[in-house]
Amino acid sequence: MTFAKKMLMLVLIVVLAAPIFGCGSVGATPAYNRRAASRVVDYDARMFVDDITLFSQLDRPFRGSRWVID
Repeated sequence: MTFAKKMLMLVLIVVLAAPIFGCGSVGATPAYNRRAASRVVDYDARMFVDDITLFSQLDRPFRGSRWVID
């Protein structure tokens, strides 16, 4: 095997293994994982409500004005 092929294989292994063995999960406790998951669910629920409101245009801004605009 040539040096380029060996380096390509090494890079591919590192790229594919990085999400599995990421450094963020080394010191994570089960309580931290639960809090992070509940935070993500909360943010997703809030964004979902905002998306529905935007899609249905329930909170359109007031387009009138007390001033005459030509």
